[in-house]
Amino acid sequence: MKAAAIDLGTNAFRFLIRDLNDKNNYGYKSRYVVGLGKYLNDNSYLVLPKLYYETLDMIFSDIYKNNVDKIHIVGTSVFREALNKEEIVDNFKARYNQNLNIISSKTEAELTSLGTNSLRVESASNKIIVDIGGGSTEIILTLDDKFVDYVSLDLGVIKLLKIFKETDIFSNDKIIDIKNYIKSILSKIDLYEYIKNDTQVIFNSGTPTTLAAISMNLIKYDPEKINGSRLSNKITHKIFEKLCNKTSKDRLEINGIEKGREEVIVYGVLILLEILEYFKIDHYFVSDLGVLEGIFEKYIEI
Repeated sequence: MKAAAIDLGTNAFRFLIRDLNDKNNYGYKSRYVVGLGKYLNDNSYLVLPKLYYETLDMIFSDIYKNNVDKIHIVGTSVFREALNKEEIVDNFKARYNQNLNIISSKTEAELTSLGTNSLRVESASNKIIVDIGGGSTEIILTLDDKFVDYVSLDLGVIKLLKIFKETDIFSNDKIIDIKNYIKSILSKIDLYEYIKNDTQVIFNSGTPTTLAAISMNLIKYDPEKINGSRLSNKITHKIFEKLCNKTSKDRLEINGIEKGREEVIVYGVLILLEILEYFKIDHYFVSDLGVLEGIFEKYIEI
């Protein structure tokens, strides 16, 4: 029996197909950078672009070719915020004959922790998992691989792009303005007490996986190399300097940059760096695992 999980995010759409009878096969995973959050207008009405339907058509074509028996689909931040979410859900059902489940930030955090906790790196009882998204950033606390608590920040790469509007070379003044904005949001939370000597910090999602791919000079993305990789604050700063001093077009010439991320990657790295500063940590682990794997654990493999 084959099953599929689909995660429709504010910036990227991802899907994972697995054969439930083959426990040794991690399945087939793919993603498309859609940037859907750009189409949420000032009135919080989500105007679905042609790319939305084109991408979903490709995803479902791939899934049906694989004779998938069971599908679970979630939508995250951009769908939560859309005032026309009910219309979008009805439209999705009519076109694809599938349910689009718009999940809460808490459910998103729980799914992320379920998926990411299957990553085994260094031994640690305390974990902080950070999921930098297009519309929100979840900071998740786990103890002995159990979900404990989370905060959802109104902070994401698409949101920062819409506020600051820069896509090419970032001036020092612009970087300072973005950093101050991120700091102002982080200052409203109180999580520093959770960092202990053995706390393991794991960043999940497109920003850290892109940083890991750049650090390895990967021409082709390889999740097996990405998962569990360790990056330092120093290396991250070095990559950041390289990224912010190039135009979005020139960033695509860097090995590890995925088409569609060239306009938002600097915002994601700034969020990541400010979180490192907040927790006063000098290294972190990277995970390609997250919501998709969590969907299998919570809704499919039961």
